Amino acid sequence: MAAIGATGSRTGFAARAAFYLVAGVIAVVGLVALADRLLLGLKVTALSSTITWGLWIALYILFVGLSAGSFLLSTMVYVFNVRELERVGRLALLTAILALGGAMVFVWIDLGHPERVLSVVTSWQGRSVMAIEFVFYAAYIVLMVVELWFLMRLDLAAAGCREGVRARIARVLSLGFRYPVTTEGYAAAAAAAMRVAKVAGIIGIPLAIGVHGGTGAIFAVVVARPYWNSGLFPIMFLVSALASGAALMTFLYATLGRRDDGFLPTLRRLASLMILFIALDALLVLADFVAGAYHPGTEASATLGELAFGRFSLIFWGGEVGLALALPVLLVALRGRSAFWLGTAGLSMLLGIVAVRYDLVVPAYVRPVLPGLDQAYRDSRMVYEYIPAASEWLIGVGVVAFLALLLALALEILPLGQDIGRIGATRRSS
Repeated sequence: MAAIGATGSRTGFAARAAFYLVAGVIAVVGLVALADRLLLGLKVTALSSTITWGLWIALYILFVGLSAGSFLLSTMVYVFNVRELERVGRLALLTAILALGGAMVFVWIDLGHPERVLSVVTSWQGRSVMAIEFVFYAAYIVLMVVELWFLMRLDLAAAGCREGVRARIARVLSLGFRYPVTTEGYAAAAAAAMRVAKVAGIIGIPLAIGVHGGTGAIFAVVVARPYWNSGLFPIMFLVSALASGAALMTFLYATLGRRDDGFLPTLRRLASLMILFIALDALLVLADFVAGAYHPGTEASATLGELAFGRFSLIFWGGEVGLALALPVLLVALRGRSAFWLGTAGLSMLLGIVAVRYDLVVPAYVRPVLPGLDQAYRDSRMVYEYIPAASEWLIGVGVVAFLALLLALALEILPLGQDIGRIGATRRSS
């Protein structure tokens, strides 16, 4: 038995080392590409005067959705008392914070002049949807950080009573809060944390809806793009957020969760929620296509045609329908008792949601705003084709790798619950 345990420890250490090495290299490559973009501007991208939003904006709305979906999932624990999901409550809050940070990075690097980002504060316009969104983002991230800290403070204070580097970090993060010396003091501190989490969750529900529904509204108010100009768009964003958040938690818990008696029921509940939200999202997409079919000849209908049968058909059928819809449903239905296949279903949905977000952004640009403009005026900056440049992919993957590194470090340091382990750790029941 000792030999088995030692081998497991060595295997876990090797897996963590490999993860940090690979993710670190990818993050550094992305950082170099980011420096190149900041020095040379947007000319390193495939964006143009006609196609002004591309891969980075697709990733921006993806990560905003992951954040909102993960946070709303945490409210099922701390607001609606779904105890079966309590194991992933803190992890959901942490990923919501990291995902929102990633979203802010993507929208920042997409700006023509990233140094002007503070103009949204110094020249705030109350009628601008983007300006209103900034207020929601600021309030939302502060609320999540406060909620997560209150949930962890007892564990941080307990860890700070030990010796070593992690104990010193825990003492710093506990912000002077001391571990209670009496049972009554502990009970009072634990009850206070749950009250704060419930109040924060109640306040955060409309904030999370505003964050991602508002992101959808940024698109919906663009009258010049009929494909976006629909009141259905914010609702589609919200439902997709819930589906992607459930998929992220399914994948992470399948990877990091401790294999005890409660592991598979929790994982199956997460997977069931993912399938429910996928079905709702598919229903909204179907409604959009059905409505478009009854308005032939319109710009919105033509864009939907490009999506299903034109130049975006491979991304639509392979990514949006295949990876984000069909494969997760089949895996959960046929392999619903296997942690590996449930985690694979979550990963498939996460990969597919990238295609979903890409299909929300780019197809709106492939037809000229004025019919015939593409023939009347020809210029290298007036193109209606878009394939992301290498720098866009490198920065995008680099940011994802950096976020994965932050998550891994948080798993090493933060008390996210005994049911959540480190990346590469052996997760056997004791």
